[in-house]
Amino acid sequence: MSNVMNVELLNDGETIDILKLSKFNLLKPVKCEDCGHSTDFTRKIFRIMGVKKDDRCDDKIQGIISSFIKQEYGIINVFFKSPFDKFYADSACCPKCQSTRIIFDIEFTDEFLNKVSKLTGQPTKEILRDMNEIAQRIEHAQAKKN
Repeated sequence: MSNVMNVELLNDGETIDILKLSKFNLLKPVKCEDCGHSTDFTRKIFRIMGVKKDDRCDDKIQGIISSFIKQEYGIINVFFKSPFDKFYADSACCPKCQSTRIIFDIEFTDEFLNKVSKLTGQPTKEILRDMNEIAQRIEHAQAKKN
């Protein structure tokens, strides 16, 4: 007998509760790809059940889930997260143009930087400096392409 995959939209209360958890919310919506808006995104989060832990990063599985969410909810971009041994798809909607083509990025909180510092043995100031240098190189390379 095969496993059945189930994708369930969280209600507003469940969404608010999970967004309060720093471990879940490190990857956040930062910019609309369509209009450039960068604040106050509406979030929809889906609980995904029936996917083995080892299969959560599988491109085919994620593609099936993304297609289902696009077909059922009209959401173009989702980001997969596996905090607390659970599996979720996170999405956002632009309040300005209603697009779901939203760019997500990691928020560099003190908690996040402290964890990176412990893992690498580098002071947080050095980590921030290095990350800023990398970001500037990427921006410069992208500007050259355009």
